[in-house]
Amino acid sequence: MFITGIGRTKFGNLDKSLPELAYEAIVNAIHDSEQNIKDIDAIYVSNFLCGPLNGQLHLNSVISSLIPDLNIPILRIETACASSSVAFNQAINCGKFSNIMIVGVEKMTGPLLTSPIDAISMAGDREFDHREGLIFPASYAIIAQQYMGKYDIDHSVLEDVSYLNHKNSRLNPFAHFFHKEVSRELIKKSPMIADPLNLFDCSPLSDGSVAIVLSRESHSDRDIRILASQMSTDSISLTNRKNLTSFRSTKIASKNAYNEAKIKPSDVDILEVHDCFTISELIALEDLGICGTGKACELIKSGAIEIDGSIPVNTDGGLKANGHPIGATGLAQIYEIVTQLRLEAGKRQVDSPKIGMAQNIGGVGGTCGITILGV
Repeated sequence: MFITGIGRTKFGNLDKSLPELAYEAIVNAIHDSEQNIKDIDAIYVSNFLCGPLNGQLHLNSVISSLIPDLNIPILRIETACASSSVAFNQAINCGKFSNIMIVGVEKMTGPLLTSPIDAISMAGDREFDHREGLIFPASYAIIAQQYMGKYDIDHSVLEDVSYLNHKNSRLNPFAHFFHKEVSRELIKKSPMIADPLNLFDCSPLSDGSVAIVLSRESHSDRDIRILASQMSTDSISLTNRKNLTSFRSTKIASKNAYNEAKIKPSDVDILEVHDCFTISELIALEDLGICGTGKACELIKSGAIEIDGSIPVNTDGGLKANGHPIGATGLAQIYEIVTQLRLEAGKRQVDSPKIGMAQNIGGVGGTCGITILGV
């Protein structure tokens, strides 16, 4: 299959409703594609929090209302922060349709029915983790403590990750932090959230939407080939994990994706990883086989993950600075890889990439979706 159209909104604290965001992304994707909206046979909607935050479920019918008289099959997929990569995977594996659209959307700011912190915590284990106060910043703080102790690193490497992602976001007009210059000093002195993670170790609450058009046949030399799409699921609670410094779901899904694409980690030219917290970027680099266990710090310090490095990572700013509208996040990663492979990324363009990969995580490694694209 091929990606034949991409569209997105800006990410951030936006003065638009959830349907307005979705509509903007849909229109942009159709304009980018050789397809007409009437060519679309089905739509997969990726969203996590429209019920608890916005009081709106039955989102598939909401999307149908934006496209009058089309009346095609539309369904919603929810797997926490991995919702859109899983929707992408399910669309690919449905052999019935020729042209499919995936729409990821989230509205996380403005008037809300529930606290975003309480709503996001629904992606974790309520019985064993959250009732004991282990919300996601605390979970990732425990992971960071374990990792830093095991490999004898300090907070400076997490500051490097944050700084690089914010530097990249300044080259991405769609990014949540495009307008804000973030210095190393600002990162270092930001308030503590959960020791050792401070404010700039955490991704923001973002509104936004992304739409992707998939087609069985290529229609243009701008179309991008889907080489692999895999997902894996692990236990929801940290209490069930034997190793807190690695996500089994990532290792399994990526191994299967490499096999499907018939490539190895060293063949990847550009990488988008799920840096909901800075520590997760280090773990992703190791779990994906980009570097050895405990070696992510050396890789980052070497400059390899910068835009002009040997394996550019999160060229759009990542979740950390591009933003994290949960239901749209995995599609935003795919959007960036497609933009890079088309050589349309402007000031953040990587030198002639041929293969790109995205890692999209739900919860604390509870679900992982891996997508590999190529020209």
